[in-house]
Amino acid sequence: MTESQSASIENLRPWKTGESGNPHGRPKKPYSLTAMLRERGEQLREDGRTWAQALSDKMWDMAVEEGDKAIGQYVMNRLEGMPKERVEHSESHVSQIVLVTNDGSQGTAEAEAVPSNPE
Repeated sequence: MTESQSASIENLRPWKTGESGNPHGRPKKPYSLTAMLRERGEQLREDGRTWAQALSDKMWDMAVEEGDKAIGQYVMNRLEGMPKERVEHSESHVSQIVLVTNDGSQGTAEAEAVPSNPE
């Protein structure tokens, strides 16, 4: 084995316990849109309110006074959370499951989907 081969093999060895290949972690982004928006939202306007308060007031006005349904839905989703979606299934579905044991033997089973709200 040549010197260059032994040097390259040493580079392939895993890290020692407690040692990291990236000790400083992932580099920080030079900017974060969320951080910039949050910073701007906390700044005071000339009228004494924050930009976030002004935005909130404008969204309420658009939803209630102007009747903007999309903004109203957005505000409600932020306040109450997204509504749960319900999915109804009308057909039965049979699936075949293959079971493999540690010794390599196989077996099959059939499973039928059962509605969560049987009538």
